[in-house]
Amino acid sequence: MQSSVTDDLDLSTKLAFERTWLAEENTTMSWIRTATSLITFGFAIYSFFVVPNGAGHSLTGRQWGAAIFSFMLVFIGLMSLIFAALQRRRATHAMRRLYSGTPPHSLAGTAGAVVAVMGLAAAAILLVDLID
Repeated sequence: MQSSVTDDLDLSTKLAFERTWLAEENTTMSWIRTATSLITFGFAIYSFFVVPNGAGHSLTGRQWGAAIFSFMLVFIGLMSLIFAALQRRRATHAMRRLYSGTPPHSLAGTAGAVVAVMGLAAAAILLVDLID
């Protein structure tokens, strides 16, 4: 088995690695909160301005603007999740190189994946509705 730099570290240093791991989890959750807010706000704007009121409904100029703005908010939310995943991956690899006690999975990463799936569903709904 490959020996890590931290196999013989004292308790204080090991706890410092744990704090760093938790700080990375907290940062990832902050990215996820921001992305969730953007996706939710975009979908809410779309629902408020663009939801059809009956048969024969077509988008007016103002509604097209709201629809495009809504889609852009959802898109920016999804992009922020991608940036969060890239940042998290880089930080995790750096920690694993130095500390063999790094947890194997990130709960924040799992939460981010769930939000990303829901954001993709929201974007798909917006696109399908805009195309019709």
